[in-house]
Amino acid sequence: MELSPLTRPHFSPDRGRERLWLTICWLVTVVSAIILIIAWPQTRSLAFIAHLQQFRSPAVELLFRVFTFLGDDQFYMIFFGILIWCVNKPLGFWAAFVLLTSGTYSGFIKDVTLLERPPLEGIVHPPHSWAFPSGHTLTAVTVWGYLAVRLKKTGFWVWTVIAIVLIGVSRLILGYHFLGDVLGGLAFGFPFLLFFIWLSAVAVENGWEKKFSTSLLLALSVAAPVLLTALLPGADPPKLLGYLAGAGAGYILEKEKVRSVTTTSFPKQIAKALLGLAVLFGIILGLGSILPSGGPDASFAVKMVGFARYALGGIWVTFLAPMLFVSLKLTPKE
Repeated sequence: MELSPLTRPHFSPDRGRERLWLTICWLVTVVSAIILIIAWPQTRSLAFIAHLQQFRSPAVELLFRVFTFLGDDQFYMIFFGILIWCVNKPLGFWAAFVLLTSGTYSGFIKDVTLLERPPLEGIVHPPHSWAFPSGHTLTAVTVWGYLAVRLKKTGFWVWTVIAIVLIGVSRLILGYHFLGDVLGGLAFGFPFLLFFIWLSAVAVENGWEKKFSTSLLLALSVAAPVLLTALLPGADPPKLLGYLAGAGAGYILEKEKVRSVTTTSFPKQIAKALLGLAVLFGIILGLGSILPSGGPDASFAVKMVGFARYALGGIWVTFLAPMLFVSLKLTPKE
């Protein structure tokens, strides 16, 4: 899959469609924000969430659990691994970058607002798991929106709208969030997406990547996440930023040292996916007891232990796995 660099216009070469998509993004942002400001108590109504529970038939439950899984960490690890190894390395890496940075951004807002999730009977929320904004909704906007901008396919735009809507609704139906949390995900998610694609286009147009040496890019890819992990509260930054550091450093090294090609025969694609995911989940889940990431009040030293585990997972996906695939002749080099 060949993709052109991300330049302006972002959404469509047709000026009318470009204006339409920008208008839709800002309209959803503004309307969501206005509702939150004007009707804040109503958007956090437990009665509304309790009312939705009557619609949880087995079929509805299954449908919305599928869509809420599309916003879970486990899904994204599978999805981005396969995308990087088997489809398109730059597309997979930068979509993962969007996820990890927007997830950190969402987590920071959660740790500032410290709003509780709906206290519904029979639904157990993880400890220190704050509600506002809905991280599933926010990352659905940023990740699927970014992929839609890059692919520019009508069918994928349709899927993106469906995914954003149903992932958001799933958080309500399953009782994990208030309506205000989902609206917050929209209100904070679309500006992040628009800022990221604007900044990416500016970087491409000005050739920023060529102005930095490989050693400097490697240093920045690790130093910035370490610094942010030290500064940001909560339990998620060591995981998200650790993965980002490893994936960023690995992506730079892979382009310099390995230069693997994603296209190969279908049986080899299956072998790459199975082997790559088995090792990835072994690192992230299997090493959890040995290299724990700690809770929100953990010391910086403990957080860095978890940071290292997720960094190993990130560098596996972008560098070590492609290097192994080349050595096993599962995929060719450029």
